[in-house]
Amino acid sequence: MLDKVVFFLHVVRTGSISEAAKLNNISASAASRWLNELEASMGVSLLKRTTRKITLTQAGQRLFDRFSLIHTQIDDVFNEVQNLSNEDKGTIKIASTPLFAKHYLSQIIGEYLQHHPSINFVVLETAFEVDHVHDVDFAIRANATYRGFQDKDSLLVKRALLREPLMACCSPQYINMQGRPVIPDDLKNHRCLYATTLVGGNRWIFELNGEYSSVEIAQTVEADDSEILKNIAIAGGGIAYLPISLIKAELAQGRLVPVLENYVSSQFELNLYFKPRKYMPARCANFKDYLINRIPALKQQQGHAHARTSTHPANVANTI
Repeated sequence: MLDKVVFFLHVVRTGSISEAAKLNNISASAASRWLNELEASMGVSLLKRTTRKITLTQAGQRLFDRFSLIHTQIDDVFNEVQNLSNEDKGTIKIASTPLFAKHYLSQIIGEYLQHHPSINFVVLETAFEVDHVHDVDFAIRANATYRGFQDKDSLLVKRALLREPLMACCSPQYINMQGRPVIPDDLKNHRCLYATTLVGGNRWIFELNGEYSSVEIAQTVEADDSEILKNIAIAGGGIAYLPISLIKAELAQGRLVPVLENYVSSQFELNLYFKPRKYMPARCANFKDYLINRIPALKQQQGHAHARTSTHPANVANTI
């Protein structure tokens, strides 16, 4: 019964039976059966299911509200008992943006496993909202900030991992065909490529002399992988708003050129989120410390690698 209630929590938090099934390592058919059996055993309907969304009944809302707190307390008990052994073993679940997973997390996990072979990892590449971190140990998410930015309230602990400027850019061919935007408002008449998780949807923010311009861009392509947006921009598909480190080589080679460079762009941030809990498992606490301490050196290494692959490194300094 407890497994089925925990599965019910996952369904509500993810808004998807199939996603909850993956988190519980069961099939889609077993997932539907579990929900039916849970409702039958409790004698009430918990969910209203349609092809478009899942909504809670009054009974389902009561079960979710009451059991969420109990579930957290159960986790604390398990973690407290496990930590008594002082053994660094078990499974760590991480949800990460594709960009960080490819360029940082994959190497960090590879290094960590050399010294901690008893640890297992589950990595989910996803552009989730941080409020869905309940079903993983750590979440790594990108967003854009600017001076005076106020982050939304969250019950999660947040640790900054990386921060760097964003840059609006496109291919020379695109400028030849469509012209160059002079002020942010011009972007409304251009094809723009964006990542929901990176710049807060289709709203880009620029600053000039202390005044902010918030532009609702023309939606052309939406993707949650920044490298996909970069490749579309190189091919002449439109203007992208990307972290500078991701496009250094292309700027140096002239495959991409900056636009609106007189404006101060937003900052690209990658943050680590995790639940505040009294007893964090030893496996999670140790990996968290390694991840946070490893990022600065790894970022520097990758910066040197970008410099070596650029054909004209001096041009990068002139364009940034």
